[in-house]
Amino acid sequence: MIVRRSTFHLGAQVGASEFRVLVADDCAANRRLLEALFTSCGCSVSLVEDGAAAISAALSQHFDLVCLDRHMPQASGDEVAETIRSTHGRGPRPYLVLSTSDPRPGDAPYAFDAAMPKPVSPHDVVAVVAKALHSTLSRRAGAGRLDAPGPAPAALS
Repeated sequence: MIVRRSTFHLGAQVGASEFRVLVADDCAANRRLLEALFTSCGCSVSLVEDGAAAISAALSQHFDLVCLDRHMPQASGDEVAETIRSTHGRGPRPYLVLSTSDPRPGDAPYAFDAAMPKPVSPHDVVAVVAKALHSTLSRRAGAGRLDAPGPAPAALS
């Protein structure tokens, strides 16, 4: 698989300096793959290796998207998602994505906004980033805060 870096910065599309993604997975290879794929989409990526670190990062920093492995030490992806949802209540929160080799019926509607099966493909990541971006822009439009659109996406180099 060839992953190319983009000169496109997704944050400009949502009126921010960067579109921030948190990846939580206990497998280093999965973290590296997801980091490369999200970065190639123009995202700024932070990595953690367990559920407790995911909760700490997600509650202390701003992320537009949080990608969670289901089976992690200290707290599962399901527990992390529930903590994030309950902490944010009805207010704005990160777009929650499950990345798992153990999909269950109803994963996305219950605790997650989207689910990506493992092994993750570049198409899966592009699709989930597009959904998260749409969700972010829709929330801002609903709140009357839709900023002027940013520059058009540049071709991948």
